[in-house]
Amino acid sequence: MSYNIKTLDKLSPSQIYELKKGVIEVTGKAMNRTALGVVDAIFTLYPSTTFEELKTMLPDSINPAAPKNYKSLFKPYTDRLYGVVQSGDIRRECEAAGLDVAASHFTEHNEIFRTSDGVEVLVSKSWESVDTVTGENDLQNLINHISQYGILVTKVEKKEAFNKGTYDIKVINPTLLGIIQNPPKKKNYWLLLLVLIIVLAGILYFFFFVTIKKL
Repeated sequence: MSYNIKTLDKLSPSQIYELKKGVIEVTGKAMNRTALGVVDAIFTLYPSTTFEELKTMLPDSINPAAPKNYKSLFKPYTDRLYGVVQSGDIRRECEAAGLDVAASHFTEHNEIFRTSDGVEVLVSKSWESVDTVTGENDLQNLINHISQYGILVTKVEKKEAFNKGTYDIKVINPTLLGIIQNPPKKKNYWLLLLVLIIVLAGILYFFFFVTIKKL
């Protein structure tokens, strides 16, 4: 099975099975901070992720629309899906439209991520239990979707002690974490075969030359 992510394509079937059981657990209370924790977990587990791969892992359809309580560049004000993450270009787009990007996305220094190909990543700030357009629970969509990539989400009940608006990340499968973070390099068998052929040719040439000299 291909996930369109190079790192996962290198895993064995048994490792994929372990992956779905969970590698990192995110615990959060506020919906938006929990989503932020999920993206943090992705970058922890997949540090070599490109922006294209990130958007494949987190399709915009997970969180289709922003709330109506502020004007935005997304649904329901336009046909554009709100999504889980957007590139840093969203800053300029909001500025050009006279909108406050901090109203729609996390923008503090410790809330911003960067992909391996150098793209700044801003996480969507609004997560509705009843999406403005679809009526679905946006965070639950994210939770259901992200489990296939080894990230499990635990929502904290109100009765439990937990700092408001924060999240925690816990590694629950450190062995698989290490394999995914540092995948084994693919061996170049063609190069090994070529070296072997050259060595054998050298040996054959040596014996043939020695035989000719003796004759």
